[in-house]
Formats: sequence, C-alpha cells, structure tokens
Amino acid sequence: MIILNDKITLIFSVFLLLATYSYNLFAWDQCNIDQQIKLNIFKKNDYKFYNYICESSEGSYLKGYFGDQEKKIFVGDYSDFAAKESPKLLAISIYKSTKRKPPILITINSAYYCCTPQIEGKMYQVNLYQISENKILNLKNITNILGNNAEGFEGIAEGKVYYKYKTISEIKKWLDKNY
Repeated sequence: MIILNDKITLIFSVFLLLATYSYNLFAWDQCNIDQQIKLNIFKKNDYKFYNYICESSEGSYLKGYFGDQEKKIFVGDYSDFAAKESPKLLAISIYKSTKRKPPILITINSAYYCCTPQIEGKMYQVNLYQISENKILNLKNITNILGNNAEGFEGIAEGKVYYKYKTISEIKKWLDKNY
C-alpha cells in the first residue's frame, strides 16, 4: 500500500509540474502595447494605429493594428532577428491624395545593424496601405507600388550607402508624383 501511495504521489507531482510549466512548452508570444497613435483619416482622431512589441524565442518583433474602439485590423508585423537591436516603428502617417484617391496609411520600421567589419547602419522598411471605408473599414497593402524602394539600407556596407525613403516627407513626395 505504501508503494502505491508513493507512485500516486510521484505521478501527481509530475502532473503538477507539467501543468505548472507547460506554458513554456506551448508558449504564445508575449506582446505589450508600445504606442497608440491617433490618426485623422476621414475626420479628426477617427482611427488609431496600435503598435505592439512582442517577444518570442527568436527575439523581439513588432505587430501593428489599425482601427477604432470597436474593430481593430491586423496590419502586419516586422522583425529582423539578424539585427543588433530590437526593431522600431519610426513613423506613421496618412497620405491624402489631391486626385480623389483613397487615403494611404504609411508605416516606416527600422532595425539597427552593427559590430561587424562589413556593415553598420539601419535597415528600413516602408509599407503602404490603401484605406477604404464603405460600410466596413478595409486596408489593402499596396507597398508593391514602391518596387525595390520599399526596403533599403543606410550606413556603411562596402562604402557609405544612403536610403532615400526613410522619412514621411520623402515618401509623400514620391506619392505625389506616382499615386
């Protein structure tokens, strides 16, 4: 009877340990809100951009959502696990065309590279989303209109390298000519 009680105690202890620490086995990424940015799209402060910093077993990454109190739409995520530092959301803006086209949500993310003889600087990623609001808020990723200019590096990589579209003003100038 004592052996049976010891086995039951052992099995119960193992079960309790597994239950207590199983969240590590099937871990969900931990995300915390970093920024809430008010946007003026169709009227003043009608929508917000929500930026989350998330931690996974691979490192930090960003998740972006767009919406209001009732509905949030997943915009996208940004990660660069090869970078030295955690990725950053550099800028958010709305572009309103003078040609009666739908407004565009602009996001700029970056990651910093350093500490190697060959490369030091920032990698930039620009994303563009066309916003429509019929009865339902909708985002359409139109980043492809930038072509190869959607990403770029500025820093030292076999000499000094510059990336033109690292600011909202440069992107808006490009959109004025090309959208």
